[in-house]
Amino acid sequence: MKFRVIQSNDRGLISKVGDKTFYSRKPKKGEENLELPTLFIWVKKPYRYAARVWTKWTGEKFEKDYIYIVTKFKNIIDISGLNYFHQWSNQSLRLKLWEMKGEEIKTMDNVCPRVRDVWEGNRNKKSIYINRRKTIIKNQTLLLSKDEILKIKNLYKAKNDLNFEAGYIKYHIDHIKPLSKGGLHCINNIRIVNAEINLKKGSKII
Repeated sequence: MKFRVIQSNDRGLISKVGDKTFYSRKPKKGEENLELPTLFIWVKKPYRYAARVWTKWTGEKFEKDYIYIVTKFKNIIDISGLNYFHQWSNQSLRLKLWEMKGEEIKTMDNVCPRVRDVWEGNRNKKSIYINRRKTIIKNQTLLLSKDEILKIKNLYKAKNDLNFEAGYIKYHIDHIKPLSKGGLHCINNIRIVNAEINLKKGSKII
């Protein structure tokens, strides 16, 4: 079963046929007019809901995003605390989320805002941060031997394998002494840690 997975950080919860939302991914060739089962994951701490619907591309774009419309509505369930359900979840987790039972959220009074009202204007903010971080890593990387480079690559591979096995992003690579505090990108300063712990740590030295 093929799914469209869209995650929203408080951009507006779709709740009925006719609601529209945006997604950075263009429909694949041949799918421009297809209705697809859609998992719309809405996040506003401490809440996390999953709207289970069918969507179709309207043929419209807004800036660099594609506008999708809800064509059929199944329900909305509460998945608060289940952080492993997100837009990068693997197929088995997507299927589980589509089929699982949960407390249904009634949204009779909910009005989905217009796309233009909730569109995140700084959509490239994350990519700017990623590029800046890559520059910092480059500047704070020692002249490494082939053996040290291989060890770093193997650590990243081990992290990716663990995430693949978990089915979601459960682990991060952590710089023990943060880059922002002058830490180096070298094998003695990096390790695999639980993603939740790493996010709480931030730029602190623990």
